[in-house]
Amino acid sequence: MTGASTVSQQRRFARWTLGWTFAFALLAGGAFLAHVTYAIGHGITEIFFLDQDFPALLIGLAVLALISPWANRASAYAWPNPDWKRIGGLILLALLVAWAGRYLVFQNYSLSRDEEMAELGAAYLRAGRLAWPIPPEWLDYRRAMVPEFYSPFGAAHYWAANYLPVNSAIRAAFAWIGDANLAPPALLAIGLGALWQSARRLFPDRPDAVWVAMLMGLTSAQLTVTAMTPYAMTGHFAFNMLWLAFMLRGDWRGHITAAAIALLTGGMHQWHFILIFLIGFLIWFALQRRWWALAFHASVCVMIVVVWQKLWPSLLIDLFGPASDIRPSAGVADKVSSLAARVLKKWYPLAYSVRFIVWNNLFLVPLAVAAVIGAGWRGLLRGPTLILPLAIGCAAGAALMTSQVYGWGFRYMHGYIGSFCLLAGYGWIAVTRNRAVSLRPILVACALALFTTGFFAWRAHVYVAPYAQSDRLIRATDADIVLLDPRGGVFATDLVRPQHGVFTRPIVLSLPLLDPAKLDRLCARYDVAIFDQTAFRPLGIPLARWQNGNTQALRDHLDARRCGRVIETNQEFQRPAPIREVSTAVAK
Repeated sequence: MTGASTVSQQRRFARWTLGWTFAFALLAGGAFLAHVTYAIGHGITEIFFLDQDFPALLIGLAVLALISPWANRASAYAWPNPDWKRIGGLILLALLVAWAGRYLVFQNYSLSRDEEMAELGAAYLRAGRLAWPIPPEWLDYRRAMVPEFYSPFGAAHYWAANYLPVNSAIRAAFAWIGDANLAPPALLAIGLGALWQSARRLFPDRPDAVWVAMLMGLTSAQLTVTAMTPYAMTGHFAFNMLWLAFMLRGDWRGHITAAAIALLTGGMHQWHFILIFLIGFLIWFALQRRWWALAFHASVCVMIVVVWQKLWPSLLIDLFGPASDIRPSAGVADKVSSLAARVLKKWYPLAYSVRFIVWNNLFLVPLAVAAVIGAGWRGLLRGPTLILPLAIGCAAGAALMTSQVYGWGFRYMHGYIGSFCLLAGYGWIAVTRNRAVSLRPILVACALALFTTGFFAWRAHVYVAPYAQSDRLIRATDADIVLLDPRGGVFATDLVRPQHGVFTRPIVLSLPLLDPAKLDRLCARYDVAIFDQTAFRPLGIPLARWQNGNTQALRDHLDARRCGRVIETNQEFQRPAPIREVSTAVAK
């Protein structure tokens, strides 16, 4: 290629970059109008948008716009070979960063109820159980101790996570090795390794495209920060990429291994996520007239539903008894209708599009779109590339932009980040059309992504720290019982947790889920403390402007009995003691 054509192509790439910068700016402006200017109220979505996503995107777009002409001025670059030594070293670094971040960023604290349930499941699985039996003397208090996200099966006598068990089983295995918190970083490394293997197969003559795909994954703030938490989404990313790597082998061993991986992925935490990933490949198998592959993997999809929607609940019913306290899913149709209702009720495409874009490399989505456009409809439907099945999964995940509440990035699309990375490799080929294009734009975007990863890790730490400190303050209280009054704090009720189902002193109960008679029994037998906004608001938990008349009535009842001392933030921390002396009968 001549120098003139190379320069012309670099100018086109610079204009393409500026065009996407302008498009993202419009999207950010639309999200600001919808969720700030004209919003009726502010929830977690709006809090995170203003604190994390909006400023990071504005800074990133400004930097990209300013340096885009300079970044595309470089001459041709000889891409190094993306061999296992180079890629393996970067993957190991990502693993270590995620593992350290669990302690440095999150202080080894699980913020959400989802994460706590993953840890609860890991605790009883490591003990060789499928649920924790609730001590008989605490049965009347079970919902005040585990307010939500519990399994309905046998819920009157057992505590179990409401999620499927594979993610918790992986954590239990790593806990047996030495540290359950190593499980997500290890899964991140496995997923990145499988992504590398797939990229090498898909782009054998384009090491630059392999590098682009890998750099998109390695610089994803969403992948890195989520791997610092017990969320099941890191497992979805890893197992989806493993499925693809084995399927691309093309032989019967590869397909059988992929089927086993898909079956395990169905039990990661909810079975529908893997089906969304696989549906694009089923369509692609049909278009490619690969009928045996279509029939085989379609039967695997049926097996996923049968095992995890039918057989697993039946096993729990046989072991622990029928559902109680809450209604379980009534079947596949009920599950689908529930998802549809959530999407229709709380669909936030603007805010979550911004969140997904900025929590990943800013070139990820543009390059993925370039791959689809560059293929054309004939290439999508008849071409041998994987652009169509990858794009279908990404589009299906994007359509489900329902409220996630907590999540670092948009976690409902976490399992499709690998697909986006491979599409970015295809997109790089479509945009550059040759190998004589500067590496500098990609490296600039990666440097920017690393900066935003640090920014997001800092903002995550700032948000989580008050909850972690509140939890430590509660656990250090020299009392038998701590009653949590959550009024005035955003998701303060999540501070009520049973320490993964293991009884330790003090026992934490949600005050709104008790009644005067239960309070009287507690006050008569135990030393009771109260944790409310006078303690957690000074620690920094965001303000929630809501009140509960029933909770106030219960506080008045406690005051009348002179029961319960309010915990203050300046008290000295003490090491939690065993609760053997507390777990005596209180229900008499």
